[in-house]
Amino acid sequence: MRGVMTEPPDDNLDHYAVGFYAPGKNISRDACPYAEGLDAHDRWLAGFDAAVRGERLEDRREGRAQG
Repeated sequence: MRGVMTEPPDDNLDHYAVGFYAPGKNISRDACPYAEGLDAHDRWLAGFDAAVRGERLEDRREGRAQG
C-alpha cells in the first residue's frame, strides 16, 4: 500500500481522536494512515467507527464508550 506507515509512529498523538475526527474531514475509513497490525491502526479505526456510530469523544475519555 502506498502512503501507509509500517512502523509504529514515534509521537504522542491520540490516534483514537485523530480517527474520530476523520469522518468530519471527509476522510474514508480505508484511508487509515497506519498499517494493519499496529496499535495505532486499531485505535484510529476505533475512533472512526465511534464517530460514525454517533458517540462522543468525551464518552471514550470518561470510559463510557468502548474503543
